[in-house]
Amino acid sequence: MAIVYLDVDDEITTAAARIRTATDLDVALGLPAGSRIATSRINFRLLAHEAAGRSRRLAIVAPEASTRALAATAGIPVFATVPE
Repeated sequence: MAIVYLDVDDEITTAAARIRTATDLDVALGLPAGSRIATSRINFRLLAHEAAGRSRRLAIVAPEASTRALAATAGIPVFATVPE
């Protein structure tokens, strides 16, 4: 599994590019508290679409419950910590 950590100011295009360049089939995106990506459910739908188009299984790791809830509405598995 590739674990990709994003910065708080990273945009959706950065996250999508990281999914595209991942060599593993399983990709976990680590989003910090206050991440710009976590501001919209549409962002998570776009990430899920990007992952599916690349035959990747995407998961979101985020400390904020609201971020995990948004990602879950897009059908993405969510975790609070990497060890989960």
